[in-house]
Amino acid sequence: MPVRLAGMLTPQSNNFGVVRIAMALAVLVSHGFYLHTGTTSAEPLVAWTGHSLGEHAVQVFFFLSGILVAQSFERSASLLDFAAARILRIFPGLLFCVVVTALVLGPAVSSLPLAAYVGDPGLMSYLLRTASLATGSAPLPGVFETAPAPGLVNMSLWTLKYEVLCYAGLAFAGCAGLFKPAWRPYAAAVLAVFVAGVFIEPAKSIQLYTPFDNIRYFAVFFASGVLAYLMRANIVVRGAVLAVLFAIFIATIGTPVGVLGAAAFLGYGTLYVACWPAGWLRALANRYDVSFGIYIYACPIQQFLIGQFPQAGAVGLIVLAIALTLPVALCSWLLVERPALRLRVSLAGALTARLAGLRYWKAQPVSGPARR
Repeated sequence: MPVRLAGMLTPQSNNFGVVRIAMALAVLVSHGFYLHTGTTSAEPLVAWTGHSLGEHAVQVFFFLSGILVAQSFERSASLLDFAAARILRIFPGLLFCVVVTALVLGPAVSSLPLAAYVGDPGLMSYLLRTASLATGSAPLPGVFETAPAPGLVNMSLWTLKYEVLCYAGLAFAGCAGLFKPAWRPYAAAVLAVFVAGVFIEPAKSIQLYTPFDNIRYFAVFFASGVLAYLMRANIVVRGAVLAVLFAIFIATIGTPVGVLGAAAFLGYGTLYVACWPAGWLRALANRYDVSFGIYIYACPIQQFLIGQFPQAGAVGLIVLAIALTLPVALCSWLLVERPALRLRVSLAGALTARLAGLRYWKAQPVSGPARR
């Protein structure tokens, strides 16, 4: 019996949680080679596909986010309810990570005395710029200055602002009628044209992308996920299709349509892996969603370990980083992220009260909350 995307959208019916954790670990592994050497050419897959393993993992993240956030939007009781869910999924965990990094890890490893560290304007700059998603490359005073990738505190955070922009774009499209049943065929067609045309240009390194390039690049993968969600009743997951898309992916590497080839193959490949029987692993990943915690804590932990064990090889440091990051991510989920998600109704109510009298769109209610 063929599996359709429409039949695998509940956490009990897919491995999306497992995939997210695997992709977060892939980012850790990829960054481990870069942080150990200070050069992007050391990261896996760069020489072959033009993108690192971590970049491909982020592509999968954005595709999955497109599916799950579209589902969340359609199930939300209101636009403010949707906004509350998105805010609570990112910002409590992020803010806690930023504070812990700046006020606990920073003083412990900084080359500056504590008084000088606390009094340095760079500390407040890091807190404000990182927490506001303005940048993921803000330095901390005297922190990781002699590392192979000097001054880099948390390189993973730079993608979060683009994810938030994708959320905003989806909300705008949803308010414009993207999810109205009568408009669905036309909406899917328009979105397909958008995905097909938004990033067709000569291939270049992602390090050379402008902010506008980044918006278009991430929009391809996020919009592909949204398109998959809109067409969920028609998407059948088959190995033969995946093989064809893999051939297209290989053939388009380094071409003007290389990003589109990657989006098609990685997106469909994600769905293919998500239908595998996973038993206890699926249940564990659904119960303990440590993917975000791994993503936001791995880099500072890896930089710390490089400073403590400068003679260790890249692989050894990656193993140590995984062993240390997993329990930290679990604590983040149990103590910060999951409790924050339970405040969704309260936050939506507070936002509604503050905006009382304003008119806003209400989505068609669907039973059961959606997960990121």
